Amino acid sequence: MDTYQAREFLDRLIADGSLDEILPEVAALRGVPQAADYHSEGDAFVHTMLAVCAVPDDADPRVFWGVLLHDIGKALTTSFSSGRWRSHGHEEAGAGLVPAVMARLGLAELAGDVTWLVRHHDFLLSWNLQPGAALSGRQRRFMENPFFPLLLQVNAADAAASWGKSRKGEDGRMLAEMMEQNQVNRLKAEG
Repeated sequence: MDTYQAREFLDRLIADGSLDEILPEVAALRGVPQAADYHSEGDAFVHTMLAVCAVPDDADPRVFWGVLLHDIGKALTTSFSSGRWRSHGHEEAGAGLVPAVMARLGLAELAGDVTWLVRHHDFLLSWNLQPGAALSGRQRRFMENPFFPLLLQVNAADAAASWGKSRKGEDGRMLAEMMEQNQVNRLKAEG
């Protein structure tokens, strides 16, 4: 199932009312509050649907499923703490749900990759990137993961659907530019 077909499938589930039955983990995001300063777009379901809309039809299907499932852990982890809504650990909680979801959809072969994307979709929040700053060795090694380019695409869709003061989009674009420059430098060194 390519991304265009996956989007049509999701649209059908929403239109015919079977989303709750087929993808209860996504349906459970309805009404899950988010911190308004980072997510003024609405609840976790609205955010997820906006993020899915930001995925191009020609994207790798793993990106589509990673975006659709990236916040499913919020239904399990969201609470009001220290004056705002928080979803600590939603990445791990969501990643734990992905294999069963993908198997139910007949896409078990994508489960491992999508699980990795969901588990790491908020990686940028801990990187404290500054323009022109050098990356740590650990960050550079993480970027060498073959799924990292897909993760940047998940990040871009997530950022496009985050209507607030998040820096995810800017940081993701900065990393994409760094990756591109590293590839150019590597090709020059080899050539």
